[in-house]
Amino acid sequence: MLPFSAATRTANLARMAQDRFDVLVIGGGITGAGIALDAAARGFSVALIEKDDFASGTSGRSSRLVHGGLRYLEHREFGLVRESLRERGILFRLAPHLVRPVPMYMLADDLRSRARYGLGLTAYDTLAAGRNIGLHHRVGADQVRQAFPGVRAAPGWRYYEGQTDDARLTVEVARTAQAFGAVLANHVRAVALLGGARVTGAVAADALTGQRLEIRAEVTVNAGGVWADRIRGLASAGAVSGAGAGRLQPSKGVHLVFAPGAIRATAALAVPSAAGDGRFVFLVPWEDRVYAGTTDTPYAGDLDDPAVTDSDRDYLLAAVAAYFPGVGAGDVVASWAGLRPLLGGGQASTADLSRRHVVFEEPPGLFTITGGKLTTYRAMAENLVDRVAAGLGPRGRCLTRRIPLGLHGPAAAALRLARAETARLGLPPGTGARLVQRYGDDWREAVRLIGQDPSLGEPAVAGLPVLKVELDLARRREMAITAEDMLVRRTRLTTLDASVEVAAGAVTPSAGVPPG
Repeated sequence: MLPFSAATRTANLARMAQDRFDVLVIGGGITGAGIALDAAARGFSVALIEKDDFASGTSGRSSRLVHGGLRYLEHREFGLVRESLRERGILFRLAPHLVRPVPMYMLADDLRSRARYGLGLTAYDTLAAGRNIGLHHRVGADQVRQAFPGVRAAPGWRYYEGQTDDARLTVEVARTAQAFGAVLANHVRAVALLGGARVTGAVAADALTGQRLEIRAEVTVNAGGVWADRIRGLASAGAVSGAGAGRLQPSKGVHLVFAPGAIRATAALAVPSAAGDGRFVFLVPWEDRVYAGTTDTPYAGDLDDPAVTDSDRDYLLAAVAAYFPGVGAGDVVASWAGLRPLLGGGQASTADLSRRHVVFEEPPGLFTITGGKLTTYRAMAENLVDRVAAGLGPRGRCLTRRIPLGLHGPAAAALRLARAETARLGLPPGTGARLVQRYGDDWREAVRLIGQDPSLGEPAVAGLPVLKVELDLARRREMAITAEDMLVRRTRLTTLDASVEVAAGAVTPSAGVPPG
């Protein structure tokens, strides 16, 4: 198992202060982690800092879907859809334990809608160009009821997308970047950019100790997402003119999590919003729960802590209640809100703004990447590193289409072995699959730890599926530093049940197991 812990972080900070790097990445979301991996795999020396935690922003608050963007066809974004479907296929191959197929149902009460959806799904399958998870099919109301007991059923279509835990995917990409020689540290904020007319690195502050360090690099990459404009603002006065930057127009997306049994589902379901705005709300099964989202509204508040408002809840609950009568606010056990770093469009609705990304260099030495989406992070990283390599001189070609993200070999084989091993230890059915789906090859380390200390195979919180061993692995292999790192992103305990957050101090790594 590759160590990626507090001790790793300390050693990495020491290297950052001493060495000079080819590339410094500011931002530890999926885009920044992808850039660090791509650049390191090509042979560049790479450092990455993240002001909070990996995936603490947009990358840990998405709809947790790896998808081609069916609705982008309405805006004739055929190139974006084709790219997204291609990248979806690549992710299924690179991380089959983290990115798994989920059937999606789209209902239509009338023939006209069914015909329109059918044409769109035919185009969608065609653009997938052989990378389909499964072709779309007509479904009747009875089939819909089987998948969603209690639903107000209607005929429609079934197609397929990918589902992932976005934060865990981000952490796995970050770990893989470390394995290729990048040095990464979370909870380190860039407080200034070095250099005058040309950026030559950054001054960073360790949020845990307050210590400052200078990280020098030939090229600095601003992968700050919705904070990208703030990072650009750290350049020396007059260095940033705004030319070519576009204008970030954050959009807020909210999700609600429903209690076990409130909505029964064996697949995901897209239902039209009750607001008549042409949007859909997705209901997606996760663990023993279902979450619903998302909203898409312009946002101008606090970037660090977007709130779930009453109007957000009402919007989603109205769509859910129209198809699941009796489900209401009392069934909501948790929620989350995230911000999309969309490229501004003046007075355009955020729902109409493109999810394409853009890369620009301004001032010299500072490359900023904005826009984009979770599914296309790898292609975004490749595009940016190509630009950087043109100036630094190529060290090698892009390898990220072939680098596994935490699992080497077929997922089915790992699942068989893990099920056998966990059964041998007397662990509940499903434990082996859970460990593989969260840790890939390192399911073996989880089983080894449980074998040494059987208490690690017990639930971390009564009634929830997270095991105590997952808390230990969060610190040992995933650089979880704070309780929030562990509870919100590594284990999702607070998303399973928001009340866990109140008792955060009570959930700690097991005694006798070093935290890393």
